Amino acid sequence: MFKDYSKRLFICVLGLAVCGLSNLFSVKAGAAGTSSWTSLAIGISGISGMSFGSATFLVSISVILVDLLGRGKLGIGTILNAILVAAFSDMFLNLFSFIPEASNSFTGTICTLVGQTLLSFGTVII
Repeated sequence: MFKDYSKRLFICVLGLAVCGLSNLFSVKAGAAGTSSWTSLAIGISGISGMSFGSATFLVSISVILVDLLGRGKLGIGTILNAILVAAFSDMFLNLFSFIPEASNSFTGTICTLVGQTLLSFGTVII
C-alpha cells in the first residue's frame, strides 16, 4: 500500500511541476494573454513586489479559504497544489530568467499556447 501511495504522490508532484513550468510560459507571454488566475497573480506580483510564486500561493490560499467557507473538502493534493505550483513557478522563472518577455504578438501567442498545452498535460498527469 505504501509503495502505491508513494508512486501516486510522485506522479502528483511531477504533474504539479509541469503546471509550474506552464506558468513560466504564461508569464513570458506578456500582453498576448494567459489564464485568469495567472493574470491575477501577475497583477498582485507587479503591484506588491512579491515574487510571482508568492502571489500564486496567495491566490491559491484565497481560493481554498473561499472553498472551505462553502464546506468544500480539503485534501493533500489541494495543499500540495497551492505550495508546489507556487514553488515550481518561482524556480522555473529563476532558472530561465534569461528568456525575455515576448516582444510581439506572434511570440506571445506561441508562449501562451505552450503554457496552456503544458498546463493541460500537467493536469492530466495529476
